[in-house]
Amino acid sequence: MPRYRIQYCKRGPASYISHLDLVRTLDRAFRRAALPIAYSEGFNPHPRFSFAAPLPVGVEGLAEVLDVEMQEPIAHQELAERLNAALPPGLAVLEVSDVQDNTPAPMAELDEAGYIVHLDEHDLPGPLPDGAARDFLSEEHIEVTRKGKDGREKIRDIRPGIVKLDVLSQVSGLTMQMKLKSGSAMNVRPEDVVEAFFHHAGMAVDKADLQIIRTGLF
Repeated sequence: MPRYRIQYCKRGPASYISHLDLVRTLDRAFRRAALPIAYSEGFNPHPRFSFAAPLPVGVEGLAEVLDVEMQEPIAHQELAERLNAALPPGLAVLEVSDVQDNTPAPMAELDEAGYIVHLDEHDLPGPLPDGAARDFLSEEHIEVTRKGKDGREKIRDIRPGIVKLDVLSQVSGLTMQMKLKSGSAMNVRPEDVVEAFFHHAGMAVDKADLQIIRTGLF
């Protein structure tokens, strides 16, 4: 069966759709568009989707990745146009390309993700010291505490997963750009990086105040 890779965005109100609801929304959109999507066999068939990495609720994605299998070939432009006409506001197809049979699933290929993180001025705990990003990245270890599936807190060193971090602007708040390890081998959350960044600068920040956009998957 032909397989296509769809790059799409998930913005505005659509960013509050959970991953499970996103799968249902896309399934309905494919059916409304009368596209010949393939389904798994068995008592409870599922659309043959393969995502690169689920987005957390409330995080926008500018270039998300989805592989889909179809029952028959379809032109890229036709697939994009018909699906876009059936998608709700905030979801849009950006690009469609062919996927070879031997190509790994998007999650298996995923290595890094790019992010823009903004914190409004009234949410900032204080001005950053000069060279804060440089000093932060000079640390050999950056440890964060995270709860495991068993409910126990575990200390994790995220420094190997911070590929790049820059302060873009301190006008009307703080805007940071970062590239982080993402995928099955190592996955670093941008909110953990920002919390550790401010902790290193001697300040605390509320993760709930962060405005996060995932700019790309690599």
